[in-house]
Amino acid sequence: MAAGVDPSIEGVDSAWLERLDTLRESGAYRSYLRVRREVLSLLSLGQNRRMTGHAPSDYWSGELSRFEYMLDASPLVIEQLRHHTHNLTGLLPQHYRESLESKKTQFAEKLAALRKLDETGVWVPEARQLGGFGFDIDGELVNIDTLKFYEVLIALEQGAVLGEMREATDRKLVWEIGAGWGGFPYQFKTLCPNVTYVITDFPELFLFSATYLMAAFPEARVRFYGEVPAEETFMGWQELDFVFIPDMFHAAVRPERVDLTINMVSFQEMTTQQVETYVRRAHALDCQYLYSLNRDRSHHNRELSNVRSILSQYYWPREVPMLPVSYTKMLDANPDMPGRGYKHVVGWRRVRT
Repeated sequence: MAAGVDPSIEGVDSAWLERLDTLRESGAYRSYLRVRREVLSLLSLGQNRRMTGHAPSDYWSGELSRFEYMLDASPLVIEQLRHHTHNLTGLLPQHYRESLESKKTQFAEKLAALRKLDETGVWVPEARQLGGFGFDIDGELVNIDTLKFYEVLIALEQGAVLGEMREATDRKLVWEIGAGWGGFPYQFKTLCPNVTYVITDFPELFLFSATYLMAAFPEARVRFYGEVPAEETFMGWQELDFVFIPDMFHAAVRPERVDLTINMVSFQEMTTQQVETYVRRAHALDCQYLYSLNRDRSHHNRELSNVRSILSQYYWPREVPMLPVSYTKMLDANPDMPGRGYKHVVGWRRVRT
């Protein structure tokens, strides 16, 4: 029997058991074990979420409960981690079967339309690691997430922000609020390696994002909140690639600078107080740019006023036009109604007195 295998499953095919043992020793699974240890520690530290004003909204309380199983994931789950991110995105590999030819054509057409808007070459396809999936278009995997991220990168480029990050000789610090499964940080870090990428999120989501990014960048230097005293979290930040800060402790640390703050499709799920706290915090940290891809408010979220109105209190918002349809739709769908849909907004910091 393979070493480390539960004796109760003796008699199972030995090749499968050896594969399971190999996966247990893989870099991805070892990364997951480190992340799980840190997440459990953070959850213990943050038991008083509601008392500190950092309880998830009603929407996110329900969402977080759906992937509690990730606290005890097997090596087989981690090997196909992208398949389990459907808990966050709703996307499944079967949505991209090669037999769905007409749907694949729609994706190819939308990709081609975005390429026409891309003047500097910021396309990054879905990675094949950890169960990456999508339609194979010219040898690259394409799905809704990759098209969404492509739109964001084009918007940041057209908003005169991304070039500054790509061409910088001095280290930049980018702070993403709510990075989901880690797909956009992967793309941004691929294009802009001279960046320290800070992620603030519910600690449960680090099971996805931190595991994915540590597997994607095995040489990355990573720090989790709590590994060092809070006041030392950003000590030597120029030498770090990723820093993971749980939402309930983001105000307990202060980087010496923030160059860009990013939020995609999660401000719209927060409360008004939570969005304003994050935007005000970015402004207080002298962050020059704040990028948002959100609806003004999700129709099911009754705890939020209006994302852009909150943002405009601290930043001058500039909407960057993209395609006539939101990232969730193909080109043959009806155009977004005025004032609705997802908006690419690049905010420039206001000087407040």
